Amino acid sequence: MRKLLIPIVVILIGIFFSSVYIIEEGNRGVVLRFNKIIGLSEPGLHFKIPGVDNIRLIDAKIQTTDSSNNSGREQKFITREKKDLIVDYYVQWKIIDFDRYYETIAGGNSVENLLLARLNGRLRAEIGKLDIKDIINDTNAETKSRNSLMLKVKDALNGTKQSTVKVKEMPVEDLVAVAEIDPENITSMRAFGVEVIDVRIKQINFPPEVSESIYDRMSAEREVVARDQRFQGIREAEETRADATLTATKILSEAEKQARTIRGEGDAYVAKLYADAFSKDLEFFSFVRSLKAYEHSFNGSDVMVISPDSDFFRYMKLNTNIKSNKK
Repeated sequence: MRKLLIPIVVILIGIFFSSVYIIEEGNRGVVLRFNKIIGLSEPGLHFKIPGVDNIRLIDAKIQTTDSSNNSGREQKFITREKKDLIVDYYVQWKIIDFDRYYETIAGGNSVENLLLARLNGRLRAEIGKLDIKDIINDTNAETKSRNSLMLKVKDALNGTKQSTVKVKEMPVEDLVAVAEIDPENITSMRAFGVEVIDVRIKQINFPPEVSESIYDRMSAEREVVARDQRFQGIREAEETRADATLTATKILSEAEKQARTIRGEGDAYVAKLYADAFSKDLEFFSFVRSLKAYEHSFNGSDVMVISPDSDFFRYMKLNTNIKSNKK
């Protein structure tokens, strides 16, 4: 009896461990019975029928898909001005219907590829309605801005609840076939069990052939601005120099005026001093004045023709008489 008990216990332990499975946080488990979905397992400890039920783990976290997943090809879009743009973007999405999502991927389809195809189609339609300045404009305007464009694309990808219910009645393979033919005709990504949370444009570039012409035009415009700035600087420099010259001339003129006024006042004061001094002795004044006249008159080899009895020689005669009396 004991020999039979041990194998039975081992078998029961094996059955127990084969029927227990754990779903980690952030994941969900789709329960399949004979390849048909019979339920969804939340995170935690669960049981299944060994050998009958299979569990397929699905990542329930928010997913991010980048535009670089487009087979490595640059996505060109045409604006309303018929200008080519290369747009780099990403989209965040999550699974809201795990049964529908599993049906999609079970058929060998990629939800990311379907999402990118749908997203490219909607972006192409929305960018074609706007000018370049509207796409670059990152504001919250309701009509023409990058933010409004991304909101419209997100709403278009999610669709309405009524359209989602109607589309979900269609088989997944039929929806995938329509998506491959014309992505813009798909009503909602919810039809594949996913919901778009956010769409963001990371970078907008021009194609290389367009960028060169734009850079050349910008360079020419900057050259014109630089030339205008240089001319403006030269004009302001000339005006500054002219103002400085005018100011200097005014200062020098005022200084010369003040100097002449001071010199005139000084000469007048000196003349007054002389007048006051000589007025006390007129004979001495006449004598000094005559000496000055002699000093300036008898200079070098100048010849003077004048009468000896002239009053000019009065003090010279006086000096001669003084010397004769001394002898």
